[in-house]
Amino acid sequence: MQQSNQVPVLRKIWMSAMVPLLACLSQNAMAQTDSLLIENNPEMHYNACLQKALLSQADSTTLGEVRAQCRAAQNALKPLTQRRINEEVTEKNPFVITPHRINYAAFAYYKTPINQAPFESQSGKDLAFENQELQFQLSFKFPLYKDLLLLDKSFDFYAAYTNRSFWQFFDDQDSIPFRETNHEPEVWVEWDANVDILDFNLHKMMFGVNHQSNGQTGTLSRGWNRLFVQGLLQHKNSYLSVKTWQRFDEQDEFDNSFDYQKYLGDYELEAAYKWKDRTFALTVRNRYQINTYGSIQLEYTRRINRRFKGYVQYFNGYGDSLIDMQHYGQKFAIGIVLVDRI
Repeated sequence: MQQSNQVPVLRKIWMSAMVPLLACLSQNAMAQTDSLLIENNPEMHYNACLQKALLSQADSTTLGEVRAQCRAAQNALKPLTQRRINEEVTEKNPFVITPHRINYAAFAYYKTPINQAPFESQSGKDLAFENQELQFQLSFKFPLYKDLLLLDKSFDFYAAYTNRSFWQFFDDQDSIPFRETNHEPEVWVEWDANVDILDFNLHKMMFGVNHQSNGQTGTLSRGWNRLFVQGLLQHKNSYLSVKTWQRFDEQDEFDNSFDYQKYLGDYELEAAYKWKDRTFALTVRNRYQINTYGSIQLEYTRRINRRFKGYVQYFNGYGDSLIDMQHYGQKFAIGIVLVDRI
């Protein structure tokens, strides 16, 4: 009884401590990144653009016109090109982590019953999982080797790690457990194609190996390995990612017994469009021979201040997490984004 009374108090202490800590960390990262962009980035060097314009423009040109020209030059870059420029800066700073996928924290509500059957089967007791929980995704990458010349083309080698956690923050009865955590390390080689195809630009091609696991053992274990190929196309303020994969057979007979591609698909299409300070994204997974076990995810972000964006997510389908691979879910989430796609 004493323990259950302590849980809400501990939760309040946790939230009180984490909010200012996250704010301090994010402002520190923002200061470092902003400084580097000004000092080291030639393509987005706003001050350099101003200086060059002041030396070359006619005397009748106003300062406001010069500023507008430099801002227009920045905005003319396509979204993935802008992102690549920023990433090149962070990769040179040993105190800054380069983001890989979208980084967010959100409050999630499942309209469908939450999946607790695998946990009850293993523990042998009834659980009190709530339909609402906290979810967050942290994702970063780093270069292993850059500018390897092969066949007169330059290739870069990268590694990345993505963590998705599903935290039963409101389940006091079961001591606020982490219901599921998915770990996703991957390595790949990428080619900065920069090939124009009609009105589109093939930004890059990626070839790599991906491992995804929930780090569990026994009947809760879920994990698979796959080869993947991914292409990124961009157009004005939008981009399209086309990704396909082939699974390896697992040595673990239990993991090998799951048909991952039946529920998680053979491919993933991700599209994002940026309009002013808003971003709209759509992600679809399914098999080549389309079945009823795919998924669709809609996301919307809008800038709150210089550092944070508001975040809304809707998910419908199978495989919201590995433990939910065979479980249909419909979810709404709202939160904040630390790093967006574009």
